[in-house]
Amino acid sequence: MKKKAELLRCTILLLISLGAGLALSLFPETAAHGAAQGLNVCLSVLVPSLFPFLVLSVFLVRSGAAALLGRLLERPMRFLFRLPGCCAPVILMGMLGGYPVGARGTAALLQAGEIDEKQARRMTCFCVNAGPAFVLSAVGAGFLHSPRAGGILLASGLSASLVLGLLLRGREPLTAHPRSVSRAPVKAGDALVASAFDACRSLAAMCCFVILFAVILEFLSTLIAPGMTLACLSAVLEITGGCRDLAAQGAPLWVFAAALGWGGLSVQLQILSLPGAPRLSFPRFALARLAHAVLAVPFAVVLHAIFPPEIAAQEVFSNTTSQPAASLGGSPAAAGALLVCCAVFLAACYSPRFGAGRGGKKAQGRL
Repeated sequence: MKKKAELLRCTILLLISLGAGLALSLFPETAAHGAAQGLNVCLSVLVPSLFPFLVLSVFLVRSGAAALLGRLLERPMRFLFRLPGCCAPVILMGMLGGYPVGARGTAALLQAGEIDEKQARRMTCFCVNAGPAFVLSAVGAGFLHSPRAGGILLASGLSASLVLGLLLRGREPLTAHPRSVSRAPVKAGDALVASAFDACRSLAAMCCFVILFAVILEFLSTLIAPGMTLACLSAVLEITGGCRDLAAQGAPLWVFAAALGWGGLSVQLQILSLPGAPRLSFPRFALARLAHAVLAVPFAVVLHAIFPPEIAAQEVFSNTTSQPAASLGGSPAAAGALLVCCAVFLAACYSPRFGAGRGGKKAQGRL
């Protein structure tokens, strides 16, 4: 039975691969257009908005700042989430930075021995949020033309994340997790170099998924007529284009809250592929994202009802078919300049501890 199931799985994957290859061969313009759109999202939104937060989240762990701050927040974290205090800065960065920042900080805590595998899996399930820059600027001001709507969506998403963390806290007593290896304090310069290098690797993986799903959505748009069905499917696969399409169809605000809680398959695969991520199965993680989406809906409905309906409705449900303004994350040229600066910085400061080579000692001395 196992051999038959494995043979069936391989056959299905082979047919899908052959079909994808045939589609790419017959419609290269469609694939190129989708890839160009995905690359534009990476350069104009993803890299400028996420890179600094990714560097900071890992730097907090590597430099020891998270452990220091964790001593002050040990009791609240143990009481609320049954997690060590060092997890508090990572949870906060996940709320401020966007979808992958909290997950990457969790992986850094696991690699540093601050938390165990089980705690890392729980954190990954609820430390995944849409960041204020994306929700307020792109979705609220850009797609919905309503900063108030962006504030409602941000508050509902963060509230749902905290509730999910409380539901996943478990009943087992929290015991101290001893570090497997005692290490000397890491210099701030070395921690910064390692954090920047780690953020570059994480962003490269995320950009690959964004471009891939942009190509898939471009092909789907040629097969499915524009409408709410295509918009919802777009939100299920990729959150940025999904919110844009939902706004164009005049979707209610609670649909946006559910979409942002779900995050899209693209974001989910990005998080599970991050370096050092805990061993978390995709079905379990997808179930946690679905729970986040369900929990965000009542918060959005209640918060929307608090505001005057006649004012919020006119703002929230206004349609738009255009991309948000360039102020969401800078221009592609600015993003390219940022990448060049990062490359020059890494080349100048590269340390032998992280694979520098012969010139590493001089760089380390300069730091």
